[in-house]
Amino acid sequence: MRKKSYFVKLLSFNIALVIVAISFLGYIAYYKTSSLMNEKIDKINAQLLQQTQLQLENSLQTVESAIIQFTRLPSFTAVLDEDLTMISYDNYVKVNDIVSEISSLYSHSSIINSLEIVNLEKGWVLQNGGALSITEAYTDEEMVRLRRFASGSTWSKTADSEFFQYTLKVPSSAFDRDQGIVTIKISSSDLFRELIRSKDLGQMTLIDDKGKAIRNITQYALRKQDVNRIVRTLQSQVKQYPHGNFSARINGSDYSFIYRHSEKYEWTYLSMVSTLETAQSSRFIGLFIFFTGFVVSGVFFVLSLYGTRRLYTPIQQLYQMVSMNSADKWNGQPQSNEMDFIHNRMQVFFQDSQKLRGQLYMQTNQLNDFFAYQLFRGEVKPQEIENNFRRDTDWNQFCVLAVQIDTLKNSGYLEKDRDLLLFAIKNMLGETAAEWIVLNPVIINRTQVVLLGSAHRNIDAFKEELYLLSRTIQEAVKQFLRLHVSIGISDPFNQPAEASSAYDEAADALKSRFMHGREAILYASDFDANELGNTVKYPGFMVKELIDAIKFGDAEQSKRTLHNIISEMCSGHYRYRDCSMFIFLLLMDLIKISHQAEERYTALVEEIPIFQKLDRLLQTSVNELEDWIYEHIVEPILEEMLARSESRQMSIIRTLIQIIHDEFDPELTLEACAARLHYNPNYLGQIFRKEKGISFSDYLSQNRLNMARKLLAETEDQIQEIAEKLRFSNSQNFIRYFKKLEGITPKQYRDNRIKHSG
Repeated sequence: MRKKSYFVKLLSFNIALVIVAISFLGYIAYYKTSSLMNEKIDKINAQLLQQTQLQLENSLQTVESAIIQFTRLPSFTAVLDEDLTMISYDNYVKVNDIVSEISSLYSHSSIINSLEIVNLEKGWVLQNGGALSITEAYTDEEMVRLRRFASGSTWSKTADSEFFQYTLKVPSSAFDRDQGIVTIKISSSDLFRELIRSKDLGQMTLIDDKGKAIRNITQYALRKQDVNRIVRTLQSQVKQYPHGNFSARINGSDYSFIYRHSEKYEWTYLSMVSTLETAQSSRFIGLFIFFTGFVVSGVFFVLSLYGTRRLYTPIQQLYQMVSMNSADKWNGQPQSNEMDFIHNRMQVFFQDSQKLRGQLYMQTNQLNDFFAYQLFRGEVKPQEIENNFRRDTDWNQFCVLAVQIDTLKNSGYLEKDRDLLLFAIKNMLGETAAEWIVLNPVIINRTQVVLLGSAHRNIDAFKEELYLLSRTIQEAVKQFLRLHVSIGISDPFNQPAEASSAYDEAADALKSRFMHGREAILYASDFDANELGNTVKYPGFMVKELIDAIKFGDAEQSKRTLHNIISEMCSGHYRYRDCSMFIFLLLMDLIKISHQAEERYTALVEEIPIFQKLDRLLQTSVNELEDWIYEHIVEPILEEMLARSESRQMSIIRTLIQIIHDEFDPELTLEACAARLHYNPNYLGQIFRKEKGISFSDYLSQNRLNMARKLLAETEDQIQEIAEKLRFSNSQNFIRYFKKLEGITPKQYRDNRIKHSG
């Protein structure tokens, strides 16, 4: 698969970014422009609506003022009190005067079309420049309606909607008289000229308090129900706000409405504008922005192409460099682009670098551990110590600590966990004694060994600190690993080259810990003083007793005797070297009595040499040492002995009985028989009692007595002769022996036998 160039992706991203940015800005500009345009149109319409209201109501107020001034003229008040229905010269003159005033009013206010004066009290009407009876101008119903007209003035629209009519009751100060009414009419077309009409800004109209359109909406094709809907919406809006705007959708088109309510005239000015014209203007703006954005995008495309090439050049150079220096250029996998290839190569590089750092760290630790191991073994030359040994200037004394696990028995750990536990102890030792450590701890022969340094010059102070440090280490191991450890401490020394002999001292001191119990802290100097005593002797008699017990298959006695031997050897009366030698001799003595001695010895040393095995045994507790010897040496030999113990014991018993029967020597003893048979007299006595139910001496006495009875009963030998046959020194001893056991003398026994037989 052909890889996609990163250059293409980079260029595509730049172009896409430009297009998105310009499109976003264009949309925002279009949206904002349209919004501002709508707001501007609404604002202009609101201003025009307010201006129209002011102009229209100013015109109406001007008419009202003119009419009020007219009703206050002397000629008007004079004619109002006359009965013009009567034909007279005075009335004629008065009518001409008032008509002149009305003509002057027309010329002053050009929008007034007609003026009519109705005198309800005198019953006449003045209209069109002449006076006539009120009955000729109005019907009875119309006169009733005129009389009901309240005081003050009002504007209304005529029935034919061609005129606006203004009605004023006169005189205005007569609250209890219905004297007359002045009515003027203004052409609707003249009044609506004040309502500005523009296609772009919509159409203005008036809605009265009854919801009727004073001026119809002709600019838009609206149905009657559409107008009613607009009026209902307008009335609900006016109840809340006297002026404002709202929108409505009518016949699929959107319209914007602006209104202002007149409190004085109780009608509402309404401006209606279709948003279609605004949308068309906005579309033009959108098209302009689109084409402008297209041009800008083209310019940015050229700039992006140039800029992308400049940015891609370092990437291309890096890619070529990585590609040329990669043994497996594509690593057998398709790469999406150059950056993907570089990323994979750099990831492999960093992984290799991390592995290399880890290997270097491990090798450095291994070299440090190897140097410490060689130093403790005495295999480092003085020159190497001088070149490689890290020594701080404030170290005046050194010492070696050897830390060893007491036992894994009943700890929850297995023997296979020992190495991992020693590694954990190494970490604890490194943290606890960090400021003391000269060389990192190393594991030698299942022992954690560390070289420590101190600024102390006083040996006793140094030893005291070492003791406190040792207790801290023991507590930490007990807390976190639930194990007991013992620690051997060498004598302090001044030169690192003495670390080898110091290690031997600490190891030898630690070897004696099985005689001191768990969590022992052992100083090499203490054992140097104890080992100056006399040489002790191997407890062979106890070992002989153990061997006899094993030979006779007595497991309980074997276990008790072994316990006594181990307790004696580990009692502290022996030096470690003597103790280890005695344990070795014990093992050899036990193996020798087995018929499979060679096989047992081979099994004992097939993994490690015998003395190394002894060292490991002595590094455990006394109980574990005893259990191991019993389980691996004593118990297998016991099983072997028990397999043939019955026949062997019977043979020994028969031999003893034969000796007893053949020899009548009064001095015959169990010890003498045991010496002749090469067995321990105690165990001969035990198995004899076990088989015969009586002791050896009792059986011997019983046998002699039976022989004496037989000789006395079956022969006529003299007492002296029988005593000689039974190996008594004289007859008196025989007589005393017989009487002691039988209760009567030999002669009395013979006489009784003869008497009973006769």
